[in-house]
Amino acid sequence: MNIISQKTESLQTNKQFVSKGVQIPSSSTKTSIFYINDLHGQVPKMQRLLSAGEHAAVIAKQNGQDYFRLCSGDTFIGSDDKRNLVAEKFIDLANIDAETLGNHEFDITATICGNLLKDSKAKILGMNINFPDGNSELSKKVLRSTVLTGQNGEKYGLIGIQPPDINERMKKKEALEGITIDNKDQTKKELQEEVNKLKQQGLNKIILLSHAGNEFEKEIAQTVDGIDVILGGHSHDLIEGVKVGENLLYSPSGEPVIITQAGRDGNHFGILNLEFNNNGQVTYVQNNILDTNLYSPNLIMSKTVDSILGESPVIGELGHVDAIPRNCILEENPWADFVSDAIRNTLDSDIVLVNSANFRGSVDYGAVTERDITSIFPFNNKLSKVKISEKDVVEAIKKCAKSLSSKNHKPGIMQVSGLNYKIDLDGNLLEMYYVDKNNQKYQIDINNPDPNKTYTAVYDEFLINGGDDLEMLKRNPEDIIENYDYDKDKVTIDYIKTLNQPFEVRKDGRIKIEG
Repeated sequence: MNIISQKTESLQTNKQFVSKGVQIPSSSTKTSIFYINDLHGQVPKMQRLLSAGEHAAVIAKQNGQDYFRLCSGDTFIGSDDKRNLVAEKFIDLANIDAETLGNHEFDITATICGNLLKDSKAKILGMNINFPDGNSELSKKVLRSTVLTGQNGEKYGLIGIQPPDINERMKKKEALEGITIDNKDQTKKELQEEVNKLKQQGLNKIILLSHAGNEFEKEIAQTVDGIDVILGGHSHDLIEGVKVGENLLYSPSGEPVIITQAGRDGNHFGILNLEFNNNGQVTYVQNNILDTNLYSPNLIMSKTVDSILGESPVIGELGHVDAIPRNCILEENPWADFVSDAIRNTLDSDIVLVNSANFRGSVDYGAVTERDITSIFPFNNKLSKVKISEKDVVEAIKKCAKSLSSKNHKPGIMQVSGLNYKIDLDGNLLEMYYVDKNNQKYQIDINNPDPNKTYTAVYDEFLINGGDDLEMLKRNPEDIIENYDYDKDKVTIDYIKTLNQPFEVRKDGRIKIEG
């Protein structure tokens, strides 16, 4: 079976009856939604997603379905204007019908975001966003809701919301330039009002594009009446299929609400096939999560990327790469092992610490370009070599380990070089070792770590400033040995050039999770 037939087959399975006691009328509305979220500026994935969206459109046309392409935010990331311009070009080339704004859209400041989006063909939705006095490009572009008409003439109401916790997720809060987001209670109140307005216009099929996280999206589904579908984002959940009580919930009036989300970094996308009865209730649903790497890069998108960023030189040949985990912030990441080892060897430190959320993608086997590596690290956080006590290292590992048992799994476990450690599913640190350059292991007393024993460590300015509430990693000027004018990507690119080719990326079990 070839790839195309495999993909076609996957789009035609797992249909589930969802309405309680509803007799299906002979005439129903059939709808297919291509959905993405949290791409985080992953240019290589955008090139493949363009091909995926085109393929899904062909299938929808064959099936006589209304077809929409929707995005739930965080397409941009970081402060690289050119990379974000590529992301905006992707939204247009992919014919995204509507999108909402995530927190990372504001990494480049609200002004630059508005300038990038002002000519976008996609509808930009933001119901719970508040702009300061005065017109800006962004305020003129953002709509509380919109109406889309399908290929068969059916009309759909779309609403978008931003994350109520946006201030906690911003590296630089001043980049919001006075913009605020309503809290959860106010968001739900206004959301119900906006749904009611759409209903008064005769719309009975309502879709919410949310960048507010799965837990809040579940709350919305069960407290706000009239929403049929919630396409989520922000929490990076990969929601496959349809499960009652998890992503098939019921509104206050007892109507089904479908919630889904396609993970992060463009590694996956979703195809949501639906049928609505004449009252606008979902009667059947089929939720498919597909692997972006099944699709070849789109030639037009590839040329667009090169025209903006320039051609990227090949630096090596990747012969093998272990699969990255489904939840990159809660497991050992093979690329994190490779990159942190590259930093440790190149910058000659005892240990390296990298917060899991800093890794935003992976690279496929075959030819590897500089852009492939840079795409993994979009934040441009500069590195520093510091002195750090054993006690502070242990406390940082312990705090990050608690992500396994916390509600939102933040900030994620700490990726490391020069350390091995074991934790359990409750987030307890069970044992920990320092591993020297000769691969000799020395056990660290995790219950009584030595505050006077120090290591040289390399980590980035995000952690140097106590990011993710890791206050123990903050350093005073006298603790900083050397500051570097580059991020992890430069070190990794230079390191790959020194390796025998093809090279390999494997995880080695330095982080073990028991249970």
